[in-house]
Amino acid sequence: MLVAKISPAAKKIIQKSPFEQEVLTGEYMIVQCNKYVIGSVVGTFNDENYFELKFGNIKYEKNPDGSNSKPMLDTIVSQRLKLTTPEVETWGTDDSVIFDIIAQKLGITIVELQTLDMQFTA
Repeated sequence: MLVAKISPAAKKIIQKSPFEQEVLTGEYMIVQCNKYVIGSVVGTFNDENYFELKFGNIKYEKNPDGSNSKPMLDTIVSQRLKLTTPEVETWGTDDSVIFDIIAQKLGITIVELQTLDMQFTA
């Protein structure tokens, strides 16, 4: 799975009490395409392509034998993003292209792209 290290990091503010907040940060982003219509016509309902973005940190848990597990994303915040067919027209077989398109849309920078054999949690 392709994973992007981003700048600035995503933030989630948790209100712990009326007087105290905690700020969680996520330095990594993964992208899942929820709806992409191949050959969609610009200006129609099918022109909307939806992506699920997850922001968090890469973590490893210990296996019973003491070794590290596969990496997983400890998600702090998710966002659904709609892109039109013209916005994704340069996306082909190289998925790094969609990361660049999404980063530009969000106004963030991709510092590094990594391919990781990720473990998923519910």
